[in-house]
Amino acid sequence: MRISITLLLSAILFTFLFYDQALGLNLMIYEISILLYLGYEGAIQFKNRKHLIGLLAVVLSCVMTIIHHSNLSFLIHFLIGFLYVGSLSSPEIRSIPYVWANSMSSFFITPGYLPGVLFNNKETAVRKKSGTWKMVKFLIIPMLIIIVFISIYSGSNPEFGAFFSWLSDWIGKALENILKYIEPYALVVFVFGILIGGFILIRRKDQWASTKDELSSDQLKRRKKTTQKRRFKPLALLNEYRSAVFLFVSLNALLLFLNVMDINHVWINFKWEGQYLKEYVHQGTYLLIVSIIISISLVLFYFRGNMNFLSKNKFLRQLTYLWILQNAFLAISVGLRNWYYISYYALAYKRIAVVFFLLLTLFALFTVYMKVKNVRSPYYLIRTNSFALIFILLLSSFFNWDKIIAKYNFSKAEKSFVHLNYLATLSDTALPYLDQPIEDVKEMDSHQMKSFNPYSSIGSSSSFSLYRNLYMSPEDYIEVINSRKKEFIQRWKKKSWLEWNLAEQKAYNELVKS
Repeated sequence: MRISITLLLSAILFTFLFYDQALGLNLMIYEISILLYLGYEGAIQFKNRKHLIGLLAVVLSCVMTIIHHSNLSFLIHFLIGFLYVGSLSSPEIRSIPYVWANSMSSFFITPGYLPGVLFNNKETAVRKKSGTWKMVKFLIIPMLIIIVFISIYSGSNPEFGAFFSWLSDWIGKALENILKYIEPYALVVFVFGILIGGFILIRRKDQWASTKDELSSDQLKRRKKTTQKRRFKPLALLNEYRSAVFLFVSLNALLLFLNVMDINHVWINFKWEGQYLKEYVHQGTYLLIVSIIISISLVLFYFRGNMNFLSKNKFLRQLTYLWILQNAFLAISVGLRNWYYISYYALAYKRIAVVFFLLLTLFALFTVYMKVKNVRSPYYLIRTNSFALIFILLLSSFFNWDKIIAKYNFSKAEKSFVHLNYLATLSDTALPYLDQPIEDVKEMDSHQMKSFNPYSSIGSSSSFSLYRNLYMSPEDYIEVINSRKKEFIQRWKKKSWLEWNLAEQKAYNELVKS
């Protein structure tokens, strides 16, 4: 009885907060209400460290949606909230991939329990054949199917349609009378609130995910064979060891050659001569991704079993450490390429993403090193790196990147290329920084046409025409920004207090002052 009432109340609250409202303060109000209830009913175990860390992550990411109001902050918050629900139903699960599996299972299974919860007032009643469900199954559903076929036949045969015209008139009038008292979109929001509330409040445990996580261990154990099967195993293991040594010697030599070339061309003798650096960075990033995947795969393959316990494997371990270290140097070289890219072509989302990717890469390589050194299992790699990924994502939501990009790019206009087409697409929260005097934008554009024009080698008139086809003119840019400013100010004035957020409030205040 209590869960059904709570579910209905949560759906009513959801409808009140989000019907015809954009996301803002309403998201925080809804989630605080839900979290208070979960704490009251004991679903949140305050003595469980994972629950407290997850709760902190949910609260922090929710606060970031209010402070920054960016698509990234919302996406990360919903991801963390989705995982947190899975951890509440199975607090014993230690790794995020299995928490994700538990959340996904609950997300798709829970809707099947909702009729039993709502109509029978029992959480488990959905498994029983209720009277309401029987009526739906044996009467309402067949009637709906019959009506659908009558509509189809009426459309294909006018005489048939004329005979059943009374039915269509009756249905039309009935729907019209119902819709007088029910707003269709509000009903959709209410149903969505039921589904969201059911996912959070009912929660279903996936036994497969829980069992798989329980059977997994960070530590790799030695696999013992029977005496009969073990006769030729030492020789096979020794041959595999020799193969691994040969492979890692060769790979280290190849990667050393590549890193020496990077030292020469990237670290020491790099010189920018007007070239576009997109491929320069992307090729290094793609190479790094492939290299890291191969590195981890090779380490997992050769150190998957008894190779870890071979008494004379010290040389192979040293080769593996060198291979990991060289991959880390490769990652730093890609970071240096990305730094050049930012220096000459300013900030953009993908260039920022490369920085976070490299941080995650370096951590992943460190965990591979720890796996070999301390004889850890693949589960250890998955568990630690998935937590690192969530931490990196949460950290990235602490910044309003649109504002940072706009502010940085215009401040570096004398040295870096400012892509007006790209800046004009940034969010409304960056409008105060995108709003620049037309004279400054024209001066900047004139400077960039001389320094960053890829067609500068041809005639001046043709060069100008080709450049302008590629990039927005200062006049067009100012027109777009002015139009967006007016629309944003009008839209903000019409927003209710439930849609309030700090980032847009600050942007509105600054635009009104200017």
